[in-house]
Amino acid sequence: MSVLIEDSPRNLAAWIVEAVSQSTAQGCVITPWATPKVGKSYRRSAGDMAAMVRDKGGEVWFDAITHALQMGGVGDFRYYDEYDLWAGSRGDLSTAAHRTDHVRLVFEQQDALQATHLAPTILLHHGETQTSLHALELATEAVKQDPVCWLSIAGTSPFWSSGDALDAHIGALAQLDPAGWFITVARPLSSLPVQAPLEETFGLCRTIRALSEYAPVHVSHGDLAGLPGIAAGAFSLGTGWDQRQRVCSYPSFAARVNSGDGGGGWYERPTFDGLCGSLKKAEAQLLDSADPARTATLGGLPAPGPREAYTAHTATLTNLVDQLLAANDYQGRFVTLRDRYVAALTEWPAVSRLTSCELGGAEWVAPLAAGLDLYGAAEGW
Repeated sequence: MSVLIEDSPRNLAAWIVEAVSQSTAQGCVITPWATPKVGKSYRRSAGDMAAMVRDKGGEVWFDAITHALQMGGVGDFRYYDEYDLWAGSRGDLSTAAHRTDHVRLVFEQQDALQATHLAPTILLHHGETQTSLHALELATEAVKQDPVCWLSIAGTSPFWSSGDALDAHIGALAQLDPAGWFITVARPLSSLPVQAPLEETFGLCRTIRALSEYAPVHVSHGDLAGLPGIAAGAFSLGTGWDQRQRVCSYPSFAARVNSGDGGGGWYERPTFDGLCGSLKKAEAQLLDSADPARTATLGGLPAPGPREAYTAHTATLTNLVDQLLAANDYQGRFVTLRDRYVAALTEWPAVSRLTSCELGGAEWVAPLAAGLDLYGAAEGW
């Protein structure tokens, strides 16, 4: 794996297939929150989407994203309730029988799509609570049903920042020895760049460093903020054309105020390899007009249009991930990303001066770089 396209309410399976065909994505992650089980006149079914991606040699995953049920404001069940994922009430994991049934039904849905078994999990806010114990029990049940399944870990920023408590929870999960891991940071906002405290990035990196020694790790909805996870040992991250594919946020699962599938306007901000970040369209055009040589050096402008912006973003992200994966060891990955961040922070002041952009290196790069440096220092690098 390198980059997986996360699911979105926008019916654009052809864009995923194109990315797989062009080797800028390895496959897709389907969820019951964004794709119906039964096809609509305006929306392909999960089965149809899976078949399209498999036909091009892409990987197909089905993530139940059970952890969204613990998010404040959750309410978009228009597709979710088409899936038979609960023997009892939706979201009830209070008993061993309910946990057994939920895992079994999620695995059955994955079997129907010919997808790898990926266990559901519970959203966590701290590493040592009754809820974290329930998450461990759910993971234990999943491994009992399939010893080579993948496990999920989903937490908010306080969870990933919880230090020794985080380590204790991860240590207990690691004893289950699954075939792989999906790691998710859940956020209260969908905005980009994400607000990631250095303690969060540090905890995420330490966790991935430990888990990746024994099994592959995917950073779900990671996008550019997931690059430190790749540096710490992960092998892939999630992205897409919508913000909800680049950030796992509470608003993505909230009750919809209208019946449309668009989810708001297109996210067309060009991403620049040399900045490890994006500019607004007008800012990017101003940069290209003022300093075309710099623009080209930083990665260049995509052609106008949402599809073109997404295609260029995916290619840029894949290039960044592949550079990190090319390093020989953990320290090499760390050094490669640290150097990329240093170079980006060197470029941002000139870009900000030329474009008067609202967001710059202080928002896109500096917080992630600080967390990465903390991780490197802990590793003795």
